[in-house]
Amino acid sequence: MLIHNFALADEVSALNAIYGAGLVVATFSDSHHTTLSLKFPAFGFSFLLRVYADYPLSAPEVLGIDDLMDSRKPEVQQNTVYLGACVRAVHYPDYVCLFDAIDEFEMIMKTLPLGNQGSSDKDEVTERKPTSRASVLRDLALRTRAKAGLDRGDNFTGNLPFDAIDCSSCLEPFFRVDTANLKCKHSLCSECLHGKEPVPEKSVWSLMAVAEGVSSMFIDRSELKCCGESVPVPLIRQHGGFEEEFLERYVFWLQEFRNPNPTYCPWKKCRSFIPKRFIREDYTECPFCKQRICMGCKAKEHGGMCRQDKRLKMLIQKEEWRFCPCGQLVERSYGCNHMTCRCGAKFCYKCGKPSKGDWACGCG
Repeated sequence: MLIHNFALADEVSALNAIYGAGLVVATFSDSHHTTLSLKFPAFGFSFLLRVYADYPLSAPEVLGIDDLMDSRKPEVQQNTVYLGACVRAVHYPDYVCLFDAIDEFEMIMKTLPLGNQGSSDKDEVTERKPTSRASVLRDLALRTRAKAGLDRGDNFTGNLPFDAIDCSSCLEPFFRVDTANLKCKHSLCSECLHGKEPVPEKSVWSLMAVAEGVSSMFIDRSELKCCGESVPVPLIRQHGGFEEEFLERYVFWLQEFRNPNPTYCPWKKCRSFIPKRFIREDYTECPFCKQRICMGCKAKEHGGMCRQDKRLKMLIQKEEWRFCPCGQLVERSYGCNHMTCRCGAKFCYKCGKPSKGDWACGCG
């Protein structure tokens, strides 16, 4: 296709000669603007760029990608923002910038984990490194903001993914798409959300790097909040950079922390928290050690009726029944207060005290 902008036409020819034919393809061109399709080998889609007729005076604009379904994915939206930021960061009015922008973008993609590059092969996905990732994106956001001539404090006027905003914790600039944006209008970058300090080695959580803020939840039993509101788990999952194993344990801990009346396994070798979904009305089985637990007294399973059962307590109070010292429930049909249980024990039906053998009770 004929590209009307001569400077752009020469640059496209040079790019295809360097990177291989098909990297940059013009899909539309007239006297007003040209639409380019930019295809990187690492992605299964193409980026769409709009280049205006006065290029290189004005910077190209990244429109999105050519696949509607993939465009909804958070990692694809992030990569679109990064490419657009690279274009703005390297653009100067007197020079063509696509070569420098592509080179900058490829350098960032090498720094970021492979899982963020749209790879479908799970074996190729590497562990996220929030610290190095954050430093690269912080530098790019800072350069983009400087190029746009924005000062700190002016960044709250926009609400677009490519806006460079300040992290409410470290006050460093990041793209909105890379921050956990809370209901209270505060934003946390992945580095602050993940944290810099690991949990002490003796902690059960030391087998993985956890966030300074989140890890403190396990130590001082306080939930991570901002302005009184809990930081949602989906935001921690998306921006915290945690392994899935940690997130599962974190969600499990939240269930325990938010439960006003938590149930724990009474068996000494277990002592695990038991989520509500495993609890039955009378007895339940611990999902970890498989031992049975009485839900009336929350102790080990025992024979007979549980004295802590609320319905039983109400019935005992109504019928004026008594418990033998052996634990058996006894009902007096008639006669005096001196009872003999089927176990052989003798006790006073009025006060419940065991008899000393002379049938005398001083309870009156």
